Amino acid sequence: MKLPELKEKLKSKYIVRVVAGVLTIALVGTGIGATAVFAEKDSTAVTAEADSTTDSSKDADDIADKLMDSVSLKDNDADKDESVYLISDANGNVNKTIVVDHLKNKDKKDTLEDASNLSDIENVKGKEKFTQSGDKLTWQAGGKDIYYQGTATEEPPVTQKVTYYLDGKEISPEDLAGKSGKVKIRFDYTNTTSYTETVNGEKQTVSVPFAAITGLVLGDGFENIEVTNGKAEVSDSSSVVLGYALPGLKDSLGIKDGDLDGDVNIPEYMEMTADVENFSMPAAMTFVVNASDYVSTDGIDTSDLDDMINDLKDASTQLQDGSKTLAEGTDTLSDGLSTLQSKLGTFVSGVGTLKSGLKTYTDGVSTLSGGLNTLGNSTGALVSGADKLNSGAGQLASGSATLKDGLKSYTDGANGLAKGASDLDAGIGTLAEKSGTLVDGATKLDDGASQLSASASSINEGIKSLDTGLKTPLTDKEKAGYQAAAKDSVDKQFSNPDNEANYENTKAKASGVYYETMTSDDSVKQAVQLLKNDSDLMNMINATVGATVETAIKDSVPDLASKDTATIKKTYNNSPKLQQSVKEVLNLPQTIPDYDALVSAIVDQKLNDMATKVMEGVANNSKDKVGEAVADAAKTGAENAAQSAVITGIESAKSNVSSQINAKQENGYSLVTGADALSTGASSLANGTKSLVNSIPTLTGGIKQLKDGSSQLNAGAAKLTSNNDTLNAGATALNAGASQLSAGTQSLMNSVPTLTSGIKQLVDGSNTLVANNAKLNSGASQLADGTNQIVSGVDQLTTGSKTLSEGAHTLADGMVQFNEEGINKILDAYNGDLKPFTDKLQAVIDAGEEYQTYSAIADGQTGSVKFIYKLASIDAKADSDK
Repeated sequence: MKLPELKEKLKSKYIVRVVAGVLTIALVGTGIGATAVFAEKDSTAVTAEADSTTDSSKDADDIADKLMDSVSLKDNDADKDESVYLISDANGNVNKTIVVDHLKNKDKKDTLEDASNLSDIENVKGKEKFTQSGDKLTWQAGGKDIYYQGTATEEPPVTQKVTYYLDGKEISPEDLAGKSGKVKIRFDYTNTTSYTETVNGEKQTVSVPFAAITGLVLGDGFENIEVTNGKAEVSDSSSVVLGYALPGLKDSLGIKDGDLDGDVNIPEYMEMTADVENFSMPAAMTFVVNASDYVSTDGIDTSDLDDMINDLKDASTQLQDGSKTLAEGTDTLSDGLSTLQSKLGTFVSGVGTLKSGLKTYTDGVSTLSGGLNTLGNSTGALVSGADKLNSGAGQLASGSATLKDGLKSYTDGANGLAKGASDLDAGIGTLAEKSGTLVDGATKLDDGASQLSASASSINEGIKSLDTGLKTPLTDKEKAGYQAAAKDSVDKQFSNPDNEANYENTKAKASGVYYETMTSDDSVKQAVQLLKNDSDLMNMINATVGATVETAIKDSVPDLASKDTATIKKTYNNSPKLQQSVKEVLNLPQTIPDYDALVSAIVDQKLNDMATKVMEGVANNSKDKVGEAVADAAKTGAENAAQSAVITGIESAKSNVSSQINAKQENGYSLVTGADALSTGASSLANGTKSLVNSIPTLTGGIKQLKDGSSQLNAGAAKLTSNNDTLNAGATALNAGASQLSAGTQSLMNSVPTLTSGIKQLVDGSNTLVANNAKLNSGASQLADGTNQIVSGVDQLTTGSKTLSEGAHTLADGMVQFNEEGINKILDAYNGDLKPFTDKLQAVIDAGEEYQTYSAIADGQTGSVKFIYKLASIDAKADSDK
């Protein structure tokens, strides 16, 4: 295609796209479409006025139906929707103008502010009143939309002239009635609006982009109907002609007829011809609408097209650079494939090693999983054993403290015994040395022996009393005392504010868990299901919701107020506008297009809200009592465990100490039997000294023997006390170790939940690994198979890369030529012709957006307006102008 042809093609096609987008007019075969909006059917006053000009209101309805079938409407979101009805004679001269305004109360306000220059204003749909100050109106809306009408005398923005011809000569409509021959009817439209817009930095005058659509209902006897700028629809019952025009648009865009190709037409008139027998035209209507009210202009912004042209330029440059890079890359690819071929042998070997290693790994995972599952099944025994260990450690700590105190008493008594034995030995020594003072010495010996006997007897009684006490079970009173102390210790822990597990924290945590469980989604769902099981309740809710929905629909469409439910359902299901209104009235999150689904959705929401409130109420009323019950149970359990543990610990300690003092030493005596033997020996010594005093003559000979015996006694006593420090040190160490053990077992107990949780995670993880073993092994086999295919494919790639490299270099050379001879010329064509045209088109659209009302509009409001021209009918049976 040559450059001039390309420029003309782009221009014509773009005009088609713009005109279709702005005015929604598309010419495809004989079809025609145009944007139009019809008057509110509730405006009874307007209908009566229009009907007074013709006896054929049914024919007017036929036109409206045909036009409605031919147009495509867009949602109108303006605050003020205005319909202007122009009652005209058969030549298009306006006799009366009636305006109907619809004020949309989107926010359901009590009052609505409006502006209007109309006369004879009256409410045509409701009883709402208004006050007027100049052009300002204030309506007492009460949350409703307002529909009112009035009269006007201002000239409309588009005028129409209707001319009639019979057999090539102009004729008046009155004279044409009942005639036969070749008839031509021509509608000429004139756009009287004028706006000044800035186009490419210059001020230009443009018109509002109005579209005029005319419909004619023809009488019987019309044949060979032809329409210029429109179409005819002929049936057995009627013949309808539809025509359209876009007055002023060509002048605004600066377009001449020669600028357009055969696919595009922007007409400013409509004309029809036909062979007629007994001419009549029961009805004729023209609709004039502002295209900017109904067509989005998002796609007309020239900045978008500028961006597209810039993108085209950038893309061309990138393609040229990319083709060069591609050529260089194919050379690199060829080199890389050669390297890849040389390394594939190592890769194939590695894949084999990976497959073997994965098999070893998956076998190990299975073994690990079996062991972890066994460990996971044993966590119950672990928790129980840790608890018993902690309890025993506490008992051991308490018993070791008792043992420590008992050994202290024992070692103190042993030291006193050693001291007496030492004194005895010294006395006998003195006796042996001083035999001359035998009588005095014997007396002193007798006194010492008596003292020794008394001390030994006292020690023996103390040891026996200790042994008896250790072997005697605790009385109920003693147990009660120890248990009270243990309970008091537990109570202090539960009342300690620094203890995380104190009574209040335990209560709060239990209350929180209970509340979350009761108000969870699962609990609410269960409550909803229970409510649904109550058929009486469901019947009541369904009836209430159904009545609410019907009321909302009837408020939105008052004509349905007396209709039955089936009619209301059908109307709702077929009306997206009603569905949107109901959504807003009932404050729904989205529109629901089916009536039954709407009722069901509202019922489900009410049930869910009801269940949520019930569960929250129950949880709020009982959470504190539940928390107290859990905390009381925890406290009672801890008290019982402590009371049991303290008695067990004391009895264990007593048993351990009793075993210690009754255990035989290296000399064959235990502490108990040694003390008894010492007491017996000391008593015998005392008796002997008395005999000695009485037997002084024979005493001298026995002094040596006595001295030997006392030395042995002194040595035995010294040996008895030699282990006192070791015993006391051992008891102290035992007590310290038992305390550390008790603290350690408590720490172990605190860590048991974390340990069991970790074991469960390990078990779950290992099971996941085992579940993936088959996939891993299968994947390794697939990888090995794929590797062989890769080896084969690389050989083919190496051959293909050489061909690709040659083609890439050819492409790079071709892209340079394409950019210079193609893209650059397209850019020149756009900047020279198309861009100025799109700027003018944007100015037309801006003018259309500025024109929002025929009468007046309040500050801050948005408006839309359409014009309906009602022409007088031409009846073959009467000559008067109807």
